[in-house]
Formats: sequence, C-alpha cells, structure tokens
Amino acid sequence: MPLRLKNGLCRALLVLHILFTILLFCSAFLPRLHPHRFALGTLAGIPFLFLAVAMLCFVPVWLVCGKKYYLLSLAALLVCLQPLSVSLGGHLFAKAEKPATNSFRLMTFNASSLGLKHYREDTAVQNKVYRTIQQANPDILCLQEFYSGRQYNRTNNLDSICQVMDYPSCFFTADVHRWEQVFLGIALYTRFPILQARAIAVDSTQEGSGHSILEADLLMHGDTVRLYTVQLKSYMFTDTDFAAIDRIRQLQDLTLHNTRHLLSRMTHTVIPRAYEADTLHALIAHSPYPVLLCGDFNDVPVSYTYHVLSTGMQDAFLAQGWGIGRTYRTLAPTLRIDYILTDPRLYCEAYNTFPHPLFEHTPVMATLHLQKL
Repeated sequence: MPLRLKNGLCRALLVLHILFTILLFCSAFLPRLHPHRFALGTLAGIPFLFLAVAMLCFVPVWLVCGKKYYLLSLAALLVCLQPLSVSLGGHLFAKAEKPATNSFRLMTFNASSLGLKHYREDTAVQNKVYRTIQQANPDILCLQEFYSGRQYNRTNNLDSICQVMDYPSCFFTADVHRWEQVFLGIALYTRFPILQARAIAVDSTQEGSGHSILEADLLMHGDTVRLYTVQLKSYMFTDTDFAAIDRIRQLQDLTLHNTRHLLSRMTHTVIPRAYEADTLHALIAHSPYPVLLCGDFNDVPVSYTYHVLSTGMQDAFLAQGWGIGRTYRTLAPTLRIDYILTDPRLYCEAYNTFPHPLFEHTPVMATLHLQKL
C-alpha cells in the first residue's frame, strides 16, 4: 500500500527533487563551456556522480509514496547518459584476452616526487614505487612529478629505474631543478626505440612537473606511434587548503572567506589548464602517427579538459575497466584524474590499477596492441 505524505511534505519533497534535477543538469553540461567563458562551469562537473546518486535515491521514495514523480529522475538520468557513460566503467567481468603478438603494456603514474618533501627523500615511498613498477613490468612507463637526484647522497632515480627494469631508452624533461642536485619533471622509459623526443613548454609559472608536454615517437613492431604524457595544471593545494577543505566537508567552517579563497584558487587554475588541453588537442590532431596520450589531467571525466582530449580517442578505463575508477586517493572517492587515452587503431586488451596507501595517485596500466594500419 502506498505511503501517504501530507500535501505540504510532498510539495517540499517535489521542490527538492526539481532542485536536484537542475543541479544535475548544470553539473552535466556546464563543463562543456570553455572555462574562459565561465570558469565555475568546469568545477560544476566535480559533484556529478554524487548528484546522479541523489537522483536515483528519489526513485524508491516516490515509488513507496505511490507518485509518478520518479519518472523525473529516470528522465533526468536518461538526458545525462553521455556524462554518465564517461564516468563509469562497465567491465566487471572482463575476461583476460590472449595477448596479441604485438601487445605492449603502458603504465602512467603521478609519482608525487617519489615521496620527496622539503627536499628530503622518503625511502619507504621510493622502495614501494620501485616494487610496483617491477610488479607491473610495463613496456612503456610514464612518470609525472618524477624526482631524480644528483650528489650528496641523493638517489639518481632516472638511472636506477633504467638499471632495475632494463629499459634501453628513456627521456626526462627536468622542468625544475634546485642547486643542480634535485630535478623534477616528466620521465619516459621504454623498451621501444625512441625516434625523437622533446619537451613542449606550456607553463612557465607552475611548480612541479606541469611545465611541459613530453612528446616522443616510438618505433613499435615496425610502426611509428606518437606518445604524449602530461601533467596538466594542478590546483596546487597547500596543507592549509586541504585542512580548509576537510572543515568544509565536515560542515565545520562554511564561512564566505574560506569558501571564496578555495573557489578563487580553483577558478584561476581551470582557465590555463583548459588552454593546455587546447594545445594538446591541436598537437594530437596534427600528428602524422597514431597517438597514445596518458598522464595526470587534474580533471574528472565530466570536464572541459576531458571532453576536449577524449574527442576521437579511446579511454582505456572505459574499454576494459569497471566502476568509478578512482585514481586520486584524497578529497573524494570519485576522482578519476589519471588517464590512458589512445587512437582507436590501438586496441585495449586489459586495464589494471595498482593502489597503495603510500601513493597519492594510483598507477594505471593498459595492455594494448596496434591494429594493422
């Protein structure tokens, strides 16, 4: 028997339902706008999955109440099918395929400077990074926020990983260096010959490894493939910012000053990141070879960045992954910001992740092969 609600309560619930529907639509479609036109639009995509779950929760409520308003949720989710389709992987029972003769494994990992903090090394994090790479054994390894040292007992990770994994080829952008002892940037290791490699400057102000795009042409089983690996502009949250976010999340500090400070930092980041994505998209469009793109985009799937970069590309997670695919350990359980995107001519056989409590970002790996051109 349907549960009867008082008219006032029913109307209030319906108003709330309509409000969530509007918020869902804003979250789903505002991120399509270029952040230069409306910076807050990009941020609207962050809570998309939470809003989608909220819409689902209205369905049983209205069914129990005997009202047809549940159709509003179903219609709204149907309209939002495209952003839902890029947010969720549907391959729970994906079977391991027999590898093709020209299969290769590509791993991307924001290594968070291998635990380097205040220019002090963390051997526990370093050792776990090395063990994870050995376990995965990728043929192509792309590391963002990579740290390598020189002299004064600092670890030369650039050479060490080459030796441990027996990689014959590597390239390092070395975007940031301190005292000729500490070097930070993006590193590429590969078992395939590098025909050419370069660092394409995109940002001269940011700390960390987001200064450049690493481009490399690899000779793979007789074909040339162009690889791009990136770390797009980060919000660069400080410890103080993370503490403020925790207070907001726990409803302990919702002051205008606190919220406005965080929004200001985020909106001032999304615009240059969008231009970086535009630059990268143009490079991909003009590539004479099939393209592999991987790295830390610092944006969720419902975002301008992802929309631009995934156009005409295959997302390895969507091809073989399952669930939300979270790759960033803090802030929220829905943050998939590390990606492997490929030319459609590259077939994805498998997708794997290597989470660990010591890692801020989860290493992700795809097994791929190039179909005959």
